[in-house]
Amino acid sequence: MNDERTRDHFIEMNAREYGPIFNYINWITEERARLANQERIQLLQAPGVSVSCLGTKIHHGALSPGCLQCSGMAWSCLFISGRCNGRCFYCPTPQNMDDPPMSGSVPFHRAQDYADYVRFFGFGGASVSGGEPFLDFDKSLAFVQSLRRTCDPALHIWLYTNGMLVTEEKLARLAAAGLNEIRFDIGATDYDLKFVRQAAGIVGTVTVEIPAVPEEAGLLEALLPELSAIGVSHLNLHQLRLTPHNARHLLEHDYTYIHGPKVTVLESELCALGLVAHAAAHKLELAVNYCSFVYKYRFQAAASRRRFGVRLLENGELLTENGFIRTPQTAVATAETGSNPQAPEDERLLRMNRAGSPTYAAAFVRPLANPEFQHREIRISVDFAVFLERHPARPTADTFAEHPGADPATAGLHQPSLEESCEWITPGLGVYF
Repeated sequence: MNDERTRDHFIEMNAREYGPIFNYINWITEERARLANQERIQLLQAPGVSVSCLGTKIHHGALSPGCLQCSGMAWSCLFISGRCNGRCFYCPTPQNMDDPPMSGSVPFHRAQDYADYVRFFGFGGASVSGGEPFLDFDKSLAFVQSLRRTCDPALHIWLYTNGMLVTEEKLARLAAAGLNEIRFDIGATDYDLKFVRQAAGIVGTVTVEIPAVPEEAGLLEALLPELSAIGVSHLNLHQLRLTPHNARHLLEHDYTYIHGPKVTVLESELCALGLVAHAAAHKLELAVNYCSFVYKYRFQAAASRRRFGVRLLENGELLTENGFIRTPQTAVATAETGSNPQAPEDERLLRMNRAGSPTYAAAFVRPLANPEFQHREIRISVDFAVFLERHPARPTADTFAEHPGADPATAGLHQPSLEESCEWITPGLGVYF
């Protein structure tokens, strides 16, 4: 499928999602995209800037311990509720829902069930998010305690907060329960660091994690040395994303919007890359990491497919790099690929192409069985189980460059075949269009 059709696919998808406001969104122009891409390439090539995860994660210094678990595809995130006391203009979803603790689509009404789940599936890191976990402090504490009591001692546990309800006493209780890392969204408190200061010396790793708000670039640059001075080890920057929920707030800002699997803000990515380049140029002690939207869209989805897909494999099937279950079409393909799992990926694909195109499926974890899909019950404990569903895969449009030898920072736009989209994780940051 050609590039024009791929672009049309995303544009039509976004037009359906945003309806009447679509024509009022300041979409990027071809000339603006050309200039922005030149700027991005310069920032990516700046001295000291590191590129990880096939060019989707850009950073100065080391990644935080939690980010290492995520990039290693070993992270589970629990959302303690859907309630938050912050009023951030950039929040992508409503934060007024009193939901039960959830991970993916699975509710965890008991902390022990979640701890058993994390141990059973062999996660290396687990986090408590929200909403705002300090609004449900006792519940958040109970989940941290259960994780530490139940799981491998090496499990890395962290928690996200806006900091408004943080006290030294509560931080000490979390640390005593086994919390390794805490992450503050200082954007929720107008970049006031008083809440962050309380955590230094109590929780082992203190991280600030915020969206890169373009108009705050100067303030953030000035804050970098102070963050390090008060005990912050890592600054994680996310790309602003437009959603139907936050559109009424984001569209008041002079931002440029980019098409893709989801709509993102151009200036936010350039702001984040600029801060990474600044930190690298000045050799700051503070580690700065840009966690792009495409990293989350590609790597976190692949991690979930891998984690659960391995338990649905049948004779002759393999997991691809992108976490899909690959089923050879013929017995010849099964014999050639299954008997030599150490063969190079390209060689195995070539053999399968000779024998007939494979089919692909993706695994999803669910709280209940759906008879429409092949599924398997996974009993986590005596009285708690989940179901793994097997869904046939379809080709997905994405920003994609040929996998072998692709420039990890400047991938091109391409509609991959089913084999391409299911075999490999797409490299590079998103294309501007």
